[in-house]
Amino acid sequence: MKKLVVLLLASLVATSAFAVIDPDPDSMGVYFDNTGENNCFTATPNVPFFAYLILANPTAPEIYAYELGMDVMVPAGMEGMVFRLASNIADGAVSGVDVGENGALGGDYIVGLAAPLPATDALVLHSWQYMLLSVFPVEIYIGASSAPSIDGPWPVVQNAQGSILYQTALSTGGPDFPVATVNTDCVVGVEEASFGSVKSLFR
Repeated sequence: MKKLVVLLLASLVATSAFAVIDPDPDSMGVYFDNTGENNCFTATPNVPFFAYLILANPTAPEIYAYELGMDVMVPAGMEGMVFRLASNIADGAVSGVDVGENGALGGDYIVGLAAPLPATDALVLHSWQYMLLSVFPVEIYIGASSAPSIDGPWPVVQNAQGSILYQTALSTGGPDFPVATVNTDCVVGVEEASFGSVKSLFR
């Protein structure tokens, strides 16, 4: 059983969704604040904004590495209107090396840290600065990297001892659901349900 999401209709008139940080252990998501409270955002053209990859409630005392695949989905023809201005390992808290291939529209992040990150309720693993040149919807998905260390559709983290790899959950329940959105309906966790039952509500 996983906590899944439904799309909150834009008629609720919110520029962002304010939700309590994911209560589940080892749950990864993308947020527009570094405390993991805001997973949707209204972007103004030509004005930069930040996004944060957060591991909520890690069960390991420290994190030494992480890997994931990321897709930034935009309408056809808008790919060149998305600019990634910065990509920062651990939001600059520690240095590290990213051997994944990635860019403005996502890709693989395969990151080893020079020093372990101590666990917090909202542990920032990565941050980005983006800018859109026009107003259009964006959906951000995360899941496994293209060559995962552990088979399965989930991101992977490594504890500071360097000997244990484990898969994380996702804040929206699975890789078929966006973990964050820009200029479109918000994603909001609403209930515990089976993956199949909630998936049947979509499309």
